[in-house]
Amino acid sequence: MSTGPAGGGLEPTVCSSCASPQLTRLPMVLTDGTEVTFVSCHACERREWFTVGEDGLAQSLPIETVLARSAKKPR
Repeated sequence: MSTGPAGGGLEPTVCSSCASPQLTRLPMVLTDGTEVTFVSCHACERREWFTVGEDGLAQSLPIETVLARSAKKPR
């Protein structure tokens, strides 16, 4: 497994849906400061977002959570 978001947890090395190892990983920081890694499968096109959980391991985030944490806050 490779290093996950912020060098902390571990993100998957295979797709959770089809087990393909052909994944694209894109680390980023959401608007609220949450460090995440976007993982996209080349084979089945599954997309997942991971962040480091309290246990230090990668945890999958629902898209609704990613969108909420990415929204601009009104001034």
